[in-house]
Amino acid sequence: MKSFKIICLLIFVCYSFGYSQQANPKKLIGNWNWIQSSGGFAGQIINPKTTGYDIQIEFTKNGLYKEGKDKKIDHQYKYSIKLGKTIYSQEPTDIIKYISPSDSKEEIISDSFEFKGKDTLILKNECRDCFIKMYVRRK
Repeated sequence: MKSFKIICLLIFVCYSFGYSQQANPKKLIGNWNWIQSSGGFAGQIINPKTTGYDIQIEFTKNGLYKEGKDKKIDHQYKYSIKLGKTIYSQEPTDIIKYISPSDSKEEIISDSFEFKGKDTLILKNECRDCFIKMYVRRK
């Protein structure tokens, strides 16, 4: 009986980690419009109305992340999603690791992410005094 409980527990743990790694990334794929950002050293809240520009991002199935202002792509990175520690929780979570397109050792801030409802994406920079950014899925 004890070995049966251990086997059930192992299956549950394996399923849980597999679900976390597979379900969220699929929902991440697509085009997103920026709603607002909050944080930074000054604890500010900014949005398209206060900045005078819009930001669009895209996560592709091929592992490309694209970001641009006012529909012009400014940045493009490769990305991968890994289960890891986050500064926002004690529980391991999916983290987006951005990879510089050049051969430089440029350090790019990783993001943990979550979804609110079916169409809202929240990206959380994995650093102190950085930003939490909110996006809505583009139709």
